[in-house]
Amino acid sequence: MKSLFLLFCLAASHFCSASLSSAAELSEEKLEPGDRMLLKSVPGKHQLYHLWPGDGRRNDDPLKELEETFDRRIRNVVSPSLMVMKPDQPNGKAVLVFPGGGYGHLAAKKEGSLVGQWLNRQGITAFIVKYRVPKRKGVNAPLQDAQRAIRFVRGNAKQFGINPDKVGVMGFSAGGHLCATTLQQFDAATYTPSDDLDQFDCKPNFCLLIYPAYLDKSEPKVKDPSIPLYIAISKKDGFIDGVETYVAILKKAKLDYDYHVYPSGGHGTGLGGFPWIETCEKWLSSKIK
Repeated sequence: MKSLFLLFCLAASHFCSASLSSAAELSEEKLEPGDRMLLKSVPGKHQLYHLWPGDGRRNDDPLKELEETFDRRIRNVVSPSLMVMKPDQPNGKAVLVFPGGGYGHLAAKKEGSLVGQWLNRQGITAFIVKYRVPKRKGVNAPLQDAQRAIRFVRGNAKQFGINPDKVGVMGFSAGGHLCATTLQQFDAATYTPSDDLDQFDCKPNFCLLIYPAYLDKSEPKVKDPSIPLYIAISKKDGFIDGVETYVAILKKAKLDYDYHVYPSGGHGTGLGGFPWIETCEKWLSSKIK
């Protein structure tokens, strides 16, 4: 069994002891503020893991001395983590959820744990990713974390009860941009391997972009046209022009995508704002078998 770095397990109103093989369980006092928020943000039994070995911090992180805070949003992340939310009746599908926040903070409940609940109701195992923010100069820390998170999930597919060939990514706003970047750069070596988990593929099997931001910053590189995409946004969203440009490139490249534009709504609305969850549920059911 691959070595997992178990942080903590919360069940209802009490803490439980849970571990996977040689996992290093941490005490409650060692949890970062954002980790505590994630575990308490939704009811049920969930587990939290460091993405990286040891204390969860990368030695090459130029901002590794920051102190994480939480004030409705998670800020100053230096120890990225992954919260596992398992459905009652899992169907083998897995989705890693990347909250938005302009790469400055993370809206980890509205665009994270609540989304995990919605995925669980469809039988999908959700993994809420607390990736590093704010941006680092000279280091693409969010992309490193995204690649590592996919490898972490795929490398431990048996323990998590998921199919390693049905691992998708889902991002909101800046998290959507991160997912699109991961889709384009799944073969990029963004960091020196840390352990044997890094031998696993970090290419998503499918991708969901919910009101994604900054898509006009770079032209998509067509690496694997077989990866299906679902994209949803409101016409009133300030990032609509960038999304339209992005979709035009996808169309020209003949990629497999499903694009939905809604007349009402706005940006940063999570599961609400406009009825994208209806078409998305159908897409996940029919497209990802």
